[in-house]
Amino acid sequence: MKEIKTYVIRFYRRDSAVAGVVEDVQLRRSAAFHSQAELCALLDGRTPFPRRSPAEPGRESRPPK
Repeated sequence: MKEIKTYVIRFYRRDSAVAGVVEDVQLRRSAAFHSQAELCALLDGRTPFPRRSPAEPGRESRPPK
């Protein structure tokens, strides 16, 4: 049996275009998509979520003052 995954998906629609951000809750990674095909590729694993970089918001890259 496959593992159940949890995602948070934010859709943005302008005219007929679809775009947004999908976040893998367990991995704590997110990725942008610009079409329904890109969203499906992220959700089915064909496109991996990018690794977080130390400079991303929410993560300190230097010690606080």
